[in-house]
Amino acid sequence: AAAGRRLGSCLPVLLCVLCLAAGCSLGVGDEERTALDFTVVQPEEVPEELAQVIEEHREEEMQIAFSDEGGLYAVRGYGKQDTGGYSITVDECSEGEENIYVATTLVGPSQTEKISKEPSYPVIVIKMENRDKEVVFE
Repeated sequence: AAAGRRLGSCLPVLLCVLCLAAGCSLGVGDEERTALDFTVVQPEEVPEELAQVIEEHREEEMQIAFSDEGGLYAVRGYGKQDTGGYSITVDECSEGEENIYVATTLVGPSQTEKISKEPSYPVIVIKMENRDKEVVFE
């Protein structure tokens, strides 16, 4: 019975440890993030080398980080879609102590919009100031 009481008193601590190991967020160790200024780059303004890579991989999903003297670019492509009318929203572009975080969402065509029956290849290119950090796509 004494062993059962000891285990019972350890159970809340054990559950906290298991929750942290499983990736639950309790505010412990979460990285502070600061919003970054960014611009969405028009296709004709994408650096040529990056534009070639995007074109080569446009039919598949892609997450590319690219930097040159002009800045740091985060590219998120959603691959081939059966129709046109798609758009991409930027949900987050922020900086932590060690990483830059980029989150986007593919938005489908609205029901009222007249959409092209041709396939489309939604891609967004986000440009920000050059940073010496890894880009993490979420």
